[in-house]
Amino acid sequence: PGVMIRFVIGLLKERGIPADRIFTTLERRMKCGVGICGHCHSGGRLICVDGPVFTAAEMPEPDNP
Repeated sequence: PGVMIRFVIGLLKERGIPADRIFTTLERRMKCGVGICGHCHSGGRLICVDGPVFTAAEMPEPDNP
């Protein structure tokens, strides 16, 4: 879940781990997996095409927080 991912990323950053060394996956946001349906659009990116693995520094901001 996105809330848990953001919470854990925040904790890791508090412990001094740089955002570019924290990796997460956003696979659950995909529907078609090839960028056609647009279901995984977030922060101007398509999770299925641009990811699904992102560093915390690359992680797109949600379109609807």
